[in-house]
Amino acid sequence: MVNDERTKSEILNYLGQVKLKQSKFDEAKKLFEKSYTIHKSNDRFYEASLSALQIAKLSLEQNNPKTAFNYLYEIEALNQIAFNSKVEIDRIELLSKAHMQSGNYSKAYHYIEEASFIKDSLREIQSAEKIKELESIYTTERKDKEIALLKSENELNEQKQKGQRDLLIGGLSLTTLAGFFLFFLYKNRQKTNNKLKELDTVKSDFFTNISHEFRTPLTLINLPIEDALQDESLSEEKKQKFAIAKRNSDRLLSLVNQLLDISKLDDGKLKLQIQKGNITLFISALSESYSYRASHKNIEFNVHIKPLNTNVYYDKDAIEKIVTNLISNAIKYTPRDGKIDCNVEVTNDELYFEIKNTGRGISKEELRHIFQRFYQTSEQNQGTGIGLALVKELVEFHKGSIEVKSMPNQWTIFNLTIPIDKNSYKEEEIVNHQIQEPNSTEITDEHFEDDGKEINDVNQPMLLIVEDNEDVRHILKDTFKDTYHIITASDGEEGVSLALKHIPDIIISDIVMPIKDGAELTKELKNSELTSHIPIILLTAKAGDENKLIGVETGADDYITKPFSSKILIAKVAKLIELRQNLQKRYSQEVILRPKDIAVTDLDEQFMEKVQFVLDEKLVEPSFSVEDFSNTVGMSRMQLHRKLKALIGLSASEFIRSQRLKLAAKLLKTSYINISQVGYSVGFNDHSYFAKCFKETYNCTPSEYANRK
Repeated sequence: MVNDERTKSEILNYLGQVKLKQSKFDEAKKLFEKSYTIHKSNDRFYEASLSALQIAKLSLEQNNPKTAFNYLYEIEALNQIAFNSKVEIDRIELLSKAHMQSGNYSKAYHYIEEASFIKDSLREIQSAEKIKELESIYTTERKDKEIALLKSENELNEQKQKGQRDLLIGGLSLTTLAGFFLFFLYKNRQKTNNKLKELDTVKSDFFTNISHEFRTPLTLINLPIEDALQDESLSEEKKQKFAIAKRNSDRLLSLVNQLLDISKLDDGKLKLQIQKGNITLFISALSESYSYRASHKNIEFNVHIKPLNTNVYYDKDAIEKIVTNLISNAIKYTPRDGKIDCNVEVTNDELYFEIKNTGRGISKEELRHIFQRFYQTSEQNQGTGIGLALVKELVEFHKGSIEVKSMPNQWTIFNLTIPIDKNSYKEEEIVNHQIQEPNSTEITDEHFEDDGKEINDVNQPMLLIVEDNEDVRHILKDTFKDTYHIITASDGEEGVSLALKHIPDIIISDIVMPIKDGAELTKELKNSELTSHIPIILLTAKAGDENKLIGVETGADDYITKPFSSKILIAKVAKLIELRQNLQKRYSQEVILRPKDIAVTDLDEQFMEKVQFVLDEKLVEPSFSVEDFSNTVGMSRMQLHRKLKALIGLSASEFIRSQRLKLAAKLLKTSYINISQVGYSVGFNDHSYFAKCFKETYNCTPSEYANRK
């Protein structure tokens, strides 16, 4: 019960506004009339006028000008007691509308003009008051500024006098301090230069020592591998494994040698060994050894060498490292089905060597750093950053020059020129004996795996391996081939495509890959309803919490650092598969489908809720098929089959049958439907088939199950 009359009238007015918005005009009008009566009886003339305006508006809305006139005349009387310009304008405008509805157009026009006149008068009054206010503010500000200016002038004069005194003292102090500063700067720079020299020496010694430390164990690794490869009784599979080990051991030895060369260049210990020989034959033999590697990637590898009939002067070791590094680099960064052109020519006592490859190219920013030591491109983050730096330093060491040009997403060209005449080199740099030219260079890349995308055993869990390194991909495939059905991809983009197509049970992916890396792959698959349930293990050659955090943030289920133990990786894969199987067992024991209990991710829960909705709508329809099921959830039959198999361990058809049987069991326990009708009521067309399926699932007939109530 509201005792305060003012509060009561305000509540009535508010309720009237609510009814007005709901277009309940009659109810609104009654509420406004009650509010008007209370306000007027308590001499609240302004509030009464507002309520009367609402009644007049409603009357006009209901095409009742007579009632409107009555309240508008009431407002005129009230507004004379408590005048309000806004109320008066609203009253006159409503009078105009009332006369318009009554057909008295001349009076309607008269009141429109009157309302307009009052509005204009109010605007003029408000403008005049605003102008006066601004003038007052301006006058006050101007006076304040004049006073502040006089104060500032006085303070400035005082500061000027003080500044002149301080300047003299400061000048003397500054001169003294500058002398001390320059002295200490000189001493500090001298100390810094000495430290930098010491650091260069330590760094050079470190590279030299660590390179030599690597060479001994690498030799011990290579020797038994080479002996094993010579064993004719060795199986082809084991030979392939040893060949992979040998190839990567040679690669590591090559990197160690490059570190040694850079260290020697820094120390000034590397000396030119200029000998006489046929340089075009030598480069031809070097390039020939890369034909197989290029053909394996289906790269068109063209070598154009203008034959040279005379011998020239060059350092065999330096030229070999320059040429092999540039060709290896071109093959590495040329995509499958790409093209490499290598042009060699000797003119005016200079060797001209050009190599051009198609591919992603090099950006302007990367071009500025491409020859810096240990620099790696931002996109792929591959390699050591040693090869091209060594090439540039060896070219300049050989008194030549090298440049690179690139068109992003099209091609890259390396051009180098090296002098090959005797006069270009010092006498102590020339070795007397002649270079023995090779017939060919041994090809070391003999064993390459195929992509292994064939499907072998559909009953095994499906494992997708995404790895750009061919040897690692082969080893991973070989590790899991006996227990898993394997599909492989060489980059993240291909991995995503295969995952969406096949819906594997688990994925192992490298992080650092071209085109699309492992983090991007994980994020994309975890955000897709088709693949959100798939466990993903990320591999990386980089250790540290930051890289683990990348894996966690993208939604990866586990993370392992290279080099890794195959036993640990096998155990991790098996554990993730086991966790999925436990979820499937939990489903099989539940009578009611609970999406939250089955789902691992939010997307999985959303998917199972969608499945639940479809079942609620369609399950009892005998015609409801797997085709209908897949179409309704927006997946292909195979995708739905793989998704359900992963989440609950059942195919789509098995899942529908399982849900129908669970519903039948519930009906048998809780209702009094005729047992012969239960099967038909849950979607089975054939009672005998229903009874057979029920007994296979619950180890008893429907009748026996019902009698257990």
